[in-house]
Amino acid sequence: MPQARDAVPLARRTGGSADLRQGNLTQILRYVRDHGSSSRHDIAHGCGLGISTMTDLIGELRLRRLVKELDPIRRPGAGRPTRPIALDGEPWCVFGLHVDFDRISFSAATVGGRELWSDSVPIDLKAAGTEASQATIDELLRTQVARIPTDKKLVAVEVGVPGYVASDRGTVSWSAALDWRDLPLGDLIAKTLAELGIDGVHVGISNDCHLAALHATRVELDLLPDAIATYLGGSRRVGSAVIIDGEIFRGANGGAGDFGHHNIEPEGPQCWCGRRGCLHSLVGPARLLTGGGLMSPTEAERLVDDHPDKAVQMLVDAADAGDAAVLAAMAAAGEVLGGAIDDIIGLINPDAVILGGYLGVIGNHLLPTIEERLAVRRSITTFAVTTVLTLQQMLPRVAAGAMLAARDAVLYDSLTLTSQLET
Repeated sequence: MPQARDAVPLARRTGGSADLRQGNLTQILRYVRDHGSSSRHDIAHGCGLGISTMTDLIGELRLRRLVKELDPIRRPGAGRPTRPIALDGEPWCVFGLHVDFDRISFSAATVGGRELWSDSVPIDLKAAGTEASQATIDELLRTQVARIPTDKKLVAVEVGVPGYVASDRGTVSWSAALDWRDLPLGDLIAKTLAELGIDGVHVGISNDCHLAALHATRVELDLLPDAIATYLGGSRRVGSAVIIDGEIFRGANGGAGDFGHHNIEPEGPQCWCGRRGCLHSLVGPARLLTGGGLMSPTEAERLVDDHPDKAVQMLVDAADAGDAAVLAAMAAAGEVLGGAIDDIIGLINPDAVILGGYLGVIGNHLLPTIEERLAVRRSITTFAVTTVLTLQQMLPRVAAGAMLAARDAVLYDSLTLTSQLET
């Protein structure tokens, strides 16, 4: 089970019989989520539950339309055919949102994971001010809510933002990109939903890179459900995250895994966070464009802000063409990144370190130097199994990861967020 701090709905539980029942229901739902359709025997064994207890719990979940029985199958050597249990969740709708300064992306799905629709709306929140930003989010959220089919009920919303999120999972502590400080975004979204007659919805706020990492580890990569992974990615800046047992590890107050601001050169270049010599300031895309002689610092910052995809493609094209200055900049970045990853492996000992976002796209040009930098660490058996993986496409991982987190909120608090339905 994840720590209660990560599964916010469980954090308020008191240890009574209802809590035990919810915990057992969550175990079953997580097992089916992670392993796909499974027999009652396998679920009971995987969750450490007795068959009689399982029968009652499965019945509860079926009444809530969170699981369903599939057609009978006969297993080799078994007696009667078994009816596998799979996720259902069709009556329940969740939203995943990614709020950035130039667009808001939406992903809507059933709790079972069937995508209903996705959307991406260009906006301009850069220096817009908090009130204008709130008004924009309110308007777009109302538009998306109007698209929910009449046979679906919205039960959870998760929002990814470029910034730090407080431990209450509802307040944006600081977003430099959006110029927000201590913004109660969760309350504002809940207020909009209440005005639309939608109450009792889970609303969670997460760092955008945390959600990208969640999607990368759970959907894109063939990692085991109990894997430990660290993620370094982002489109404009180096973001990062830690994933443990398929869950975001947030730390004591929501800021765990902030490797992008690992202080590497105290006298190095100025970082946007206010420090000098952070990992981002040394390997960020603007730094690579400038170090590779492709443009001035001002031009590079503008291109990365306005068109991050074009900035990354410019780096890839130049490196693929054998541009000596760009290849030298890549090698230098690989050396710095390799040192940071070496520290991460020593601190966390993960199964995998994942390069996503722009780092994944240029990963082929970084990996040789990174692997060389890790050789000494890997010579120790304890650390030899950690792999460095690259995701070479810039996918909309944040909204998709937010949708996963919203689904999880329902699986972890099904007694509160769903009700029994007539069969």
